[in-house]
Amino acid sequence: MSEDIFASEGATAEAVTTSQNAPSSPVPTPFLEISPERGQFLRFLNRVAKGTESGIPIYMDLRDANGDPLPTNSSLFLAIEPSGHETTMRVSEALKNISQYNQLTVNEQRNADNVDSVKIELQNPEGLPNGGQPTDKIDVRDIDKLYLLLDSPAQIDHSNSEIYIDSNAVEKHGRR
Repeated sequence: MSEDIFASEGATAEAVTTSQNAPSSPVPTPFLEISPERGQFLRFLNRVAKGTESGIPIYMDLRDANGDPLPTNSSLFLAIEPSGHETTMRVSEALKNISQYNQLTVNEQRNADNVDSVKIELQNPEGLPNGGQPTDKIDVRDIDKLYLLLDSPAQIDHSNSEIYIDSNAVEKHGRR
């Protein structure tokens, strides 16, 4: 069964928690945390029946407290913090800029002609066998956390921003 993962103008899905990125940080900081309900796990799929490229479609309109789009030179990626680890492991390519999000509205991003431009390709975690290579899926258990990390000179304002992971790319399962 698919699962809605979103943070929109202050509202969030049950599995989602928002936080503020730290613009002055020397490393990217989390601005979205995904943690499945107890007894569940979420499977994020690297290919959906939308567009032609692999990757997980993430639709975003990222804005600061003034309502302005975050700077184009902002970068982002997905990382997982497995249970028992104190650090995160990157599990996607790193987008070096967010121009596609600044140029297209969320509705335009969802359009089949534009969806490939907002896909982020999932990768095996760095430091593991085949680390950094594309993978078909990433499983996030109820004891793990998946983060969307941001490196930006500006701070996101979640009351002005929208983030949606395409529900066709997220499956909810009972824990084995």
